[in-house]
Amino acid sequence: MFRDDTVFVVGAGASAEFDMPVGSQLMETIAQNCLYRFDHGGLKEGVVQIYEVIARGINMSQQGDVDLLNEKLSVMRKISETIDMAESIDEYIFRHSDDARIAELGKLQIAYAIAAAEKSSLLRHEQFNAAAGFKTANKSWISTFAKALFNGVKASEVHEIGRNITIICFNYDRCLEHYLETAIVHAYPAVGREMARQIVDEMNIIHPYGSLGPLSLFPYGDTDNLSQMAENIQTWSETVRDPRLVEGMHYAISRASQVVFLGFAFAKQNMDLLDAHVTEWIVNPVKSYATGYGLHEVADRAYRENIMLLYRPRFDAEDIDSVRIQWGAKCNEFIEMNRYNLVQ
Repeated sequence: MFRDDTVFVVGAGASAEFDMPVGSQLMETIAQNCLYRFDHGGLKEGVVQIYEVIARGINMSQQGDVDLLNEKLSVMRKISETIDMAESIDEYIFRHSDDARIAELGKLQIAYAIAAAEKSSLLRHEQFNAAAGFKTANKSWISTFAKALFNGVKASEVHEIGRNITIICFNYDRCLEHYLETAIVHAYPAVGREMARQIVDEMNIIHPYGSLGPLSLFPYGDTDNLSQMAENIQTWSETVRDPRLVEGMHYAISRASQVVFLGFAFAKQNMDLLDAHVTEWIVNPVKSYATGYGLHEVADRAYRENIMLLYRPRFDAEDIDSVRIQWGAKCNEFIEMNRYNLVQ
């Protein structure tokens, strides 16, 4: 099992190994999904599920209702035409945060894009289950992660899985939870799906920006209940709704024995959210490890200093050596290389 009080900070790069879209891919998908075309009153182009949500309650015989529907379609067309000048959909929504329609429709688009991506990911239901095994995910980091998580845990103690770690996941998807549920059933044959789900639910997994919702209510890869899934997420431009969630992150960071960043891009707004605002010197050294795929090594010192500031108010130059960034490494290679450093 992993060392006590290990904190994993999971970013979009980690989900990319499951074939989930990140960055520009997600924005290209949303730009396409925002386009609608009608012919003789029928929908010829566009995502049906999204249209059904925005058209719900619309009376086509009432001009006011028709104008409202056309206004929403016009806003989505605007998103499609101008999203390319933003670094992310979250940044785009923040840029237009004075327009509630863009936040509403943007989150609806995010929810559909992520749910649809779950359905076609490496962990999709028809190819990934306890009976079929885990061949589709064996080449991703999550397989090695799960093995380390389960190592040393007896079947009689299965409820203790993951109790000694914290996972802070900045992704809207539920890849992590979905895999762990299935992996527990596979690794411990006496455990059913319901019990496995309870074990994962009891792990300290924090989604700062929410997710599509609990798997028990919103099944993996299911695009039904789209409006409710959109309500479950919030972009970084919105205030985190639950202060206890922020307190939980800060508590975990301030007590961490080691912090591990997987597929994380160190965006300022996310680092600010993680900052535990520690005011006292931490005597015991905290080791940090991070993947560096897609990052630029010329900024090595800046990355490492910003990581140190999460849990130390001040530090010496030599303290920065406790932060290790594996430049060019994706999550799978990183976990394989550092597994021995991370376990008990």
